[in-house]
Amino acid sequence: MGTSSGANFHQQQPQGMPPPRNNGRAPAALQTSLSLAASSEQVGSPPDTQEPLSNSDQGQDSATESASSQGTWPEEPTKSGGAGPVIAAAPITAVRMVDKEKEVVGNGVSEFHAMRSRIPSVGRVTLREVARDRVDLVADRMKVMSEELLEEIKTELRSILEGTGGAHHVEEFLYLQKLVQGRVDLTPAMLSMAHHVQLEILVAIKTGIQAFLHPSVNIPQSRLAEVFLYKRCRNIACQSSLPAEECRCSVCTNRSGFCNLCMCVICNKFDFEVNTCRWIGCDVCSHWTHTDCAIRDGQIGTAHTIKNGVGHAEMLFRCQACQRTSELLGWVRDVFQQCAPGWDRNALIRELDYVCKIFRLSEDSKGRNLFRKCVELVERLRSASAESMSPRMLLQALQV
Repeated sequence: MGTSSGANFHQQQPQGMPPPRNNGRAPAALQTSLSLAASSEQVGSPPDTQEPLSNSDQGQDSATESASSQGTWPEEPTKSGGAGPVIAAAPITAVRMVDKEKEVVGNGVSEFHAMRSRIPSVGRVTLREVARDRVDLVADRMKVMSEELLEEIKTELRSILEGTGGAHHVEEFLYLQKLVQGRVDLTPAMLSMAHHVQLEILVAIKTGIQAFLHPSVNIPQSRLAEVFLYKRCRNIACQSSLPAEECRCSVCTNRSGFCNLCMCVICNKFDFEVNTCRWIGCDVCSHWTHTDCAIRDGQIGTAHTIKNGVGHAEMLFRCQACQRTSELLGWVRDVFQQCAPGWDRNALIRELDYVCKIFRLSEDSKGRNLFRKCVELVERLRSASAESMSPRMLLQALQV
């Protein structure tokens, strides 16, 4: 008989599962679209996901890979249990080579200009100047700009990150990101000299997260610099110092910018989904994994365990960070016990669909029974009103 994603965890001693995931949240009033033009590559992303277009080398620095879900801004908890993620584009290592007429920035991208002394010009600073020119010179120019002009340049970058201009905006974003990623002068000392709006723009370009440009978001300059330097979580609803909780595991120490409190161990993305079967937490190391990522990478499967001298099969989750296993049947019950009363019909259907994904290829009788019951419940919910099934009825139906 098959196992989920081909995984088979022989002779594993399962651990208990932690309670449902519950992240910190940003202010509810800030509910804006933060999506960049979708990339054609969606590997490792949950269904119905938009990915930012990025030129990153995942083998070198996967930490700035972004979150992925239906939305991209933290909201107040709803009956469905959450909102969507902030997205972030990955870093690019570029080399700048300058001669008298041409500036080359990584991968053959170039901008022609005449070499001349950097004399501050009157009027509006351009995004390319912020991304390319010396921090102190740009800061001096921005100090004399009006609030309207400063907001105008932030709005321009937000539009680019949204990809409203199609391929042109995608290309411009990649060019700006190459400029920023290729600089070696953006040290803590230099960033401390930056204008606040200038630093917001640099961080937004590097991460691809337009939340840093939102009019209602005001992050202290010191924190912006830490996000830029991978010393603080780029998730604005988390903002933990890194490594989070001073974790010294190989994942937290080897992935620049990774936060074990809100990012998936497998795909490095974060979102604002809480109290859901969409995330699985490890009770041993407290790291989190998207259920879809765990299934795809074979971290969920049937294991043959021995209890009281009797062997039996059960569905387990193996954490990629610590390689310890946790049983899933009790975890699903706990999530539904604590969270189902607050879900509407659509949320219930979604959560039951995740349970079906987990136990679809279960080899043990309890797992197969749970899968069948979830399929039946989904059909009942789709053909009836949410009020026709109380949380108590739902929990009773899930008992196996």
